[in-house]
Amino acid sequence: MRIYKLIYYDFFLKSIKVNSAPEIPVYAMLSFTQTSNFITIINIIFAITRPNFNYDVLKLVLICPILFYFLNYYYFTKKGNGAIIIKDKSYSLGKYSFLLSIYNLGSFFLMAITYWFYSGVLKLQF
Repeated sequence: MRIYKLIYYDFFLKSIKVNSAPEIPVYAMLSFTQTSNFITIINIIFAITRPNFNYDVLKLVLICPILFYFLNYYYFTKKGNGAIIIKDKSYSLGKYSFLLSIYNLGSFFLMAITYWFYSGVLKLQF
């Protein structure tokens, strides 16, 4: 959960400079990262267990970001955790904040690679 708080802190401070409502792009970034991580976990579990069905990844890609967006809105705005995170300077990564962008991009590529393994393009032998 700490990685999502770091992403929230960093992208909120970047977004507040150019947006009057900085939460919207922050929640979008968080929801896409969480969707990538969720689908990666599902793909790894299914690649190991080899179920006899093929799930529709496109439905997950359409539904999960919306679901995570509202969950992030509730957690960070309605519960007030976003204001607490912004006040806490321990979430600042300083010059290493570019690592969060690499993490976001890496989570997307990891999702694609694990789906590639799960879908059977590369047959894994366990």
